[in-house]
Amino acid sequence: MLSKIDYAVLKATTVPELVLKSAEETKSFGFATLCVFPKYVELARTVLPQEKVCAVVAFPLSAVPLALKLKEVEYAVESGAGELDVVVNLGAVKEGNWREVEQELKEIRRVASGAVLKLIAECCYLRESEKKTLCLLAVDNGWDYLKTSTGYRSCGATPEDVKFLVSCLEGKAKVKASGGIRDLESVKRFLSLGADRVGTSSARSIAEEVLHSWKV
Repeated sequence: MLSKIDYAVLKATTVPELVLKSAEETKSFGFATLCVFPKYVELARTVLPQEKVCAVVAFPLSAVPLALKLKEVEYAVESGAGELDVVVNLGAVKEGNWREVEQELKEIRRVASGAVLKLIAECCYLRESEKKTLCLLAVDNGWDYLKTSTGYRSCGATPEDVKFLVSCLEGKAKVKASGGIRDLESVKRFLSLGADRVGTSSARSIAEEVLHSWKV
């Protein structure tokens, strides 16, 4: 179960010492990845292999031009990130400009080369039709995951969103539940609903819950 957790270290106050400590915890507990800002990828890589380091891109608002997103993708990949969590162009989605959305997905996939790509959909702002279209575009353009939320919004992962994304993707891509997940019971719930990954800043305390349950 711990191998399904992306340990998110994404607070504005994050400092290098915390990144190193969290990288050691990721290694020790066997989390899927440590998810950090691009500036900390190289530091995380002093402890973890490429496949264990995830970088966020255009996080958390995605309010930047595609050219800047691509530079951020390039930087993260060149710094050694094996996975990227990229915030969707939410403005284009709400405008119904699906051509712009798809162009971004296509270009990011090209520049990211072999990295695992997760599209952060920010589901709490989307209608079901918009979520479904994002799923179709992500699959068509070779993305690996749909992620529910940045965790910076009014609501995070919900069982309804996870079930809906799993249904839409039909096994052609995976789902990452993220946002407001702080305990072992929540992790179990989202995995049971079909999520393949769970993102949380509470990974250490959840790991301690698991270890405690083994001792009981």
